Amino acid sequence: MATPAPARTPSKSEPPPPDGPLVAALGGFRLDPKRSYTAQVHDLLLQAIVRGTLPPRTALSEATISKLIDVSRTPVREALALLADEQMVLIYRQVGTIVAPVRMQLLEEGRFVRSTLECASHVQLVQTITPEQLAEFGQIVRRQRDAVDSGQVDQFSELDELMHRRLFEFAGRGHVWEMLEPIKRQFDRVRWLLLGHVAGHAERALGEHEQMLAQMASRDVAGLGASVLSHINHITGHLSALREQAPESYFSD
Repeated sequence: MATPAPARTPSKSEPPPPDGPLVAALGGFRLDPKRSYTAQVHDLLLQAIVRGTLPPRTALSEATISKLIDVSRTPVREALALLADEQMVLIYRQVGTIVAPVRMQLLEEGRFVRSTLECASHVQLVQTITPEQLAEFGQIVRRQRDAVDSGQVDQFSELDELMHRRLFEFAGRGHVWEMLEPIKRQFDRVRWLLLGHVAGHAERALGEHEQMLAQMASRDVAGLGASVLSHINHITGHLSALREQAPESYFSD
């Protein structure tokens, strides 16, 4: 489905929700005067969108955002323009801005790119990984187990991100992970939604991480390649369950 033209207006039968989600997502944030205000507003809104604290189709009022974080409207406007370029928000001229729904086409593109690059990188890494790197990998997975056992979904997701980034860095490809960041954002949004809506998703992901760790340790090249591919594809495999539980408006084909 094509991105809506900027001049299109939302349906009158679906009025924007109130500013409650913005207050919950941004309340209490304090700007760092030493950093770019535009960059900080962008990062704050991006994280809230990816983590679902600003759900799809939430109205984003420039005035409300400016008031909540005590900044002029200029950096807010600039941050929203950047997010629109990244297809994370939709801006309707003279009407307003909303959080973009998860676009299935972008999700599939992110899955394809991530599965291709992670499989290739990890299959090479398994042949060169050092005992120190294996130990760090194992420590991250153990911390994930603690997070799952204690029901700390946010911490598990952060550790998941750390684990995948470190595996690229172990292979000397930290810049590839940075390249992946904007491509996989729709993918990350679905991952957070799965953790919040689909029972057992974190436990299943953890089991796959533990399997990948064991295969790294045993230098099982073929097994690891299959596990990485399955691990990434499971995200989209759980979409049907997610779409049954999350509001229909969260997605766009």
